[in-house]
Amino acid sequence: MQPNKAEQFQKTIEASSDEAIIGLLTELRETGEDYMLPTILSLLFSTRSEKLKNEVVNFLVDLKNKSSIDTIVEAIRQNKRSKDIHLLVSVCWQSRLDFTPYVDTFIDIMEHGNYQACLEAFTVIENMTENLNGEQLNDLKAKIKSVKGDNAETKPLIEELVKLLDEL
Repeated sequence: MQPNKAEQFQKTIEASSDEAIIGLLTELRETGEDYMLPTILSLLFSTRSEKLKNEVVNFLVDLKNKSSIDTIVEAIRQNKRSKDIHLLVSVCWQSRLDFTPYVDTFIDIMEHGNYQACLEAFTVIENMTENLNGEQLNDLKAKIKSVKGDNAETKPLIEELVKLLDEL
């Protein structure tokens, strides 16, 4: 049985140097396909170089395909305890894709994530507010007000988001 394209792509990436992958990302901006995305996302949570991870973030920010949203959110959910989760969450506010339907994922990051991840989730939620109607905004306010926060470091961010939402 022949390996599928996604498995083949993953093997190619695993066998490649960081520099080779960076070169490949440039090419994939034009010719990339959806099946490649999970492998590319996994690079953010690998032991690869910071330079490669930054290039992956730049690549992801440029995605325009709405089908990428589900894959990105799934990667966030699977890796939400990773020290590098802030990299992927930052993609969500830097890209032009609309992550509004997944606001609960970002609230979860604010509640349980480290400071950097919480700050990125704050920015995602802040940017979402313009896509919400009055009822959705009220729902969001209620959800944020119920967030406890796992650590003292992130509580001020959660409180600030509550204030910001109250002003809208």
